[in-house]
Amino acid sequence: MTIGIDSIAFSTSKYFLSLETLAKHRDVSYEKYCLGIGQTKMAVFPPNEDIVTIAIDAARKALSSIEDKNAVDLLIFATESSFDLSKSAGIYVHKFLGLREDCRAFDLKQACYSAAAALRLAESYAANNPRSKVLIVGSDVIKYPPSASGEPTQGGAAIAFVVSQNPRILEIEPYAGVHTDDIMDFWRPAHLDNALFDGKLSAYNYLKSLDICLERYFKNSALKLSDIDCACFHSPFGKMARKANNQSFKYKSLDKTLIYSSIIGNSCSASLFICFLSLLDHAKDDLTGKRIGFFSYGSGSVAEFFSGVVRKGYKRELRAEENQKMLADRIEISFSEYEKLYSGEFRDFDKYQNIGSVKLSKIDNYRRIYENIGG
Repeated sequence: MTIGIDSIAFSTSKYFLSLETLAKHRDVSYEKYCLGIGQTKMAVFPPNEDIVTIAIDAARKALSSIEDKNAVDLLIFATESSFDLSKSAGIYVHKFLGLREDCRAFDLKQACYSAAAALRLAESYAANNPRSKVLIVGSDVIKYPPSASGEPTQGGAAIAFVVSQNPRILEIEPYAGVHTDDIMDFWRPAHLDNALFDGKLSAYNYLKSLDICLERYFKNSALKLSDIDCACFHSPFGKMARKANNQSFKYKSLDKTLIYSSIIGNSCSASLFICFLSLLDHAKDDLTGKRIGFFSYGSGSVAEFFSGVVRKGYKRELRAEENQKMLADRIEISFSEYEKLYSGEFRDFDKYQNIGSVKLSKIDNYRRIYENIGG
């Protein structure tokens, strides 16, 4: 019995800010961004787009290649950007996808690790329910205060993937290395819109956790470093993933994993799997049979290294041209527009376009009202 990723897709905002523009207005060198942290653009979200709208768009694409969406009886929404401490964001996704009424739906949180955690839960569920498929959505929008060191890493995106037996894209292997530690490197109190963080501590603990997880992974699997053909890392910004790669692997294929994230920004829970999708879409060589290593890190902190083997015929399930067109068709905004959108002072829900077919149309007494575009 094999279990893994059967279908995968992603989405992001219709709008972006060039970091060249940001550098000019922050009076810093553009090289500090494009070379120093490995980023060139960041997704910016207008009032009508949020973690739900992009999640629906990603999920619809991921389900488009699933023969029977009624097989989906579990939906896990992984996020650290939830706008409600009670109701799951997954409930909205469930509604607009038209999933069966007896499909379980709930949110899962542990910083940027949450989508990887959802995958581990989905594996057990799929093992015990052979006919079932699990839809996992990781969706986040990250914001930092203006001029903060984290500002150029802002962004957001949603990943959606289906987990099942006999997967068509990636078979997840049963062993892993995990490390949990109580540290305060990144946190977001409920009453604050922006995250608080200790960047140096976070970077240190990321790399420390990678070493620990790798040691435990190799002990649990009896594999060697040479058995892993390439690796994908959680990428809060490109330079962090490069440091991780240089510390442990030195894979030349790393560049392929960072193409999408470098023009989206930090997508938190979606980040690791967007890097995987970027690798699939841009690798020139056939990856069939290749063992891919995955390192997920969620501040606070939980980290895990696991692996999967790429399935024969995986290329038939990709939508590289569609992904690249989505990114190419985004609209660049000015710095003044960025400031308005960041501050939240501009709440015109009808002015902006959407990346997908669902928009946030209004907020009434804290009720978020979503509707299909066109009514």
